Order: sequence, then C-alpha cells, then structure tokens
Amino acid sequence: MKFSVIIPLYNGAKTIQSTLDTVVAQTYKDYEVILVNDGSPDNVGDLAREYMARHPGVCFKYIEQKNKGLGGARNTAIKNSTGEIIAIIDQDDLWYPDKMAKVAETYLKHPEVGIVGHNCYIRRGGSLKGAIVSGPSAPDMHRALLFGGNRLTTLTTAFKKQIVEDIGLFSEDVKNIHLVEDYDLWLRMALAGYKFYFLPDYLAEYVQHDNNYSLNQIERMRASEMYVLEQHYQRLQPKQRLDWLRMRRRRAQIWFSCGYHYIFRARSWGKGLTCWWRSFWFDPSVFAVFMLGGARKILRLLLIKGEKI
Repeated sequence: MKFSVIIPLYNGAKTIQSTLDTVVAQTYKDYEVILVNDGSPDNVGDLAREYMARHPGVCFKYIEQKNKGLGGARNTAIKNSTGEIIAIIDQDDLWYPDKMAKVAETYLKHPEVGIVGHNCYIRRGGSLKGAIVSGPSAPDMHRALLFGGNRLTTLTTAFKKQIVEDIGLFSEDVKNIHLVEDYDLWLRMALAGYKFYFLPDYLAEYVQHDNNYSLNQIERMRASEMYVLEQHYQRLQPKQRLDWLRMRRRRAQIWFSCGYHYIFRARSWGKGLTCWWRSFWFDPSVFAVFMLGGARKILRLLLIKGEKI
C-alpha cells in the first residue's frame, strides 16, 4: 500500500524543513512526497529542492505553478500522485513517526473504509496548548458533518485516491469556498456513501503561529462556510422535520465563532459583537452556551490589561 504525501508550499521557508523531517522519519517507508510550490514569493522552493538533494533515498516530486490557492495546489499534487492513499500535511505541521504505519494498519484491517482520521495536538510557542479530536463517526456522516460541523482536518485525514477520482477533487472556487475546501470535500465524500473511520491515537501536531491564520480572512471564511452549508443542505435527503432548526443552530455556531475570532484575535469589538448579535438572533440557546463557556476569557480581556487570551 503506497502513500502519496502532498504538501502545498506558500511562504513556508521558516518551517518546511522541520515538516519534511517528520515525513522522512516515518517508520512506514512505502510512500512518495509531492511538493507543489503554489507561486510562493519566498524561497521555500529553493529550500525544498535542497532538502530533496540531501535525501536521495526518498521519492520526491517537486512542481511549480502559478498561485491557485490551497485547493488548486492540493489538486495538482493529487493529479501527479501514484499512491493508493492520499495523506496531506501542510508546510508548518508535524507528524509522529508511526502516523502512516497506523493508518496503513487500519486500511488493512478495514478494507471497506475510505477515509481514516485521527487526533492531533496543538503546538504554539514551543509548547502543547491543546488538542483537536476528530470524529466521531456516525451512521449518516453527511448529516453529522452538516449539522455537527467539520469533524476532520487535512493534517489528520487520509483517504483513498479512488474516492476523489470518483467524486471530484478539492474545490478551486476561491471566491465562494475559501479555506474550507476540506469541509466541502468531506461532505461530498459522505454524501457519496464512503465510510469514515476515526482512530483514537494522537499522531500529529498542528502548529499555530501568527502567519497560519490571517486575521483578514475571518469574514471570508465565515461566508465560505455558510456557502458550503447552504449548498449541502439543499442536497440533504431525506430532510427531517426539525432540520430547519438544526440549520439555524449551525448558522448561530458559525456567527459565534466569527465573533470570537474578531474579539479575541483581532481585538475588534464592534465586528465581534455584531457577529454575536447575529448568533443570538439565529439561536439564543447556542449563544448562551458558548457565552458561558467563554465567560472567563471575556472577564480576563476586560479586567486584565495586556493579558494574552
């Protein structure tokens, strides 16, 4: 079973070599690494080629293209892949050595599975700050993903190449589906009936830093997630009696998350409170639950000057 590890490159000069170190350290050795330089303005491409030259025993492919966004870069890599399994890692994240081995073992034990997910830790400032838990699975994954939100991340997900050959690749619609291409793809996989399997293991680290979440993308991501939500709600069959209420709840959750980022990351109270008002309008109960959970952070922001949230 061969893996194709795909890595989009864009402004990743500071981190790409550390990321590649965790790929070549894998205990599972049947893989290729495909790096797609998506029109990056920095020297990440030079660093990637230097790394490839220092590791002649690893099957690398390096491709350059004009900027097409994450979806376009990942699609180029997939189109040039030869492995049965696609595994994605971004240029600033980290895998643990047994990542591919445990995913491969899952596919061998459960050949009916199309998508395998696992958990990961969150690293910021050199320390572990939390975790992202994937899943759980559900009998109707399309409905679960639609009303429960994105239960997967690209870092923690592998899938059979045949699936995207059947249903299509990542969306390259950067106008309407910006930075939520993965969510749209998982929903399409679920709609087509492919089986998801979630491992309880923590096999990677998502590295947070000032450059991997641009504050000016908050509103675009919110609009894109709403767009994907509406598109897949239209495809949902059969619809149940209370699905309209579930949709209002999801909209409330998205608006609250948008407000959270404005207040706690961008420190823009006006935009943040506007988002929270819209969250309250869609579903007051969702707003209340989130507000209770975030009360401590809000008090800190109000009472302790300069404290980082």
